[in-house]
Amino acid sequence: MMSGMELKLSASYDATPEEVFAIVTDATFREQACEKTKALAYDVQVTESGGDTVVRVQREMPSKDVPDIARKFVGETLTVVQTETWHPAKPDGSRDADVKGEISNTPVTLKGTASITPFASATVQAIDLDVKVNVPLIGKKIEPFVVDAIRAGLQKEHELGRDWTH
Repeated sequence: MMSGMELKLSASYDATPEEVFAIVTDATFREQACEKTKALAYDVQVTESGGDTVVRVQREMPSKDVPDIARKFVGETLTVVQTETWHPAKPDGSRDADVKGEISNTPVTLKGTASITPFASATVQAIDLDVKVNVPLIGKKIEPFVVDAIRAGLQKEHELGRDWTH
């Protein structure tokens, strides 16, 4: 990994892996997640590449919650771009994705994996990211704020996902 700050998060759904995959690759679901996270503008693209399903979400977010130390790097808004490349299902229905992202025009990058795994009668969606703020001296001070913001957005997306499975 990139040796930034690790972010691990998972959510359980009363649904099959196929149903969870259908949700996370649904453009309408991703657009509603952008609205739920208060995006000022967004663009969602879901495409096929070989046997993979690629979900690219670009959202413009207000930077009002960014600490003063970092605001000079980001301005009034942040453009967050996240790409998930979901690979074909395994025999048990589980799937893995490569995840990468950035905050445009900033030294913030994220890289990691996501998974959808059957567990008992439910399905667990998990994400494991390495968040890096590549700024000498203050990068490590900013990383916790970035990780908290990403975690809050993912939690809202998971809440919406639970609503979609009912």
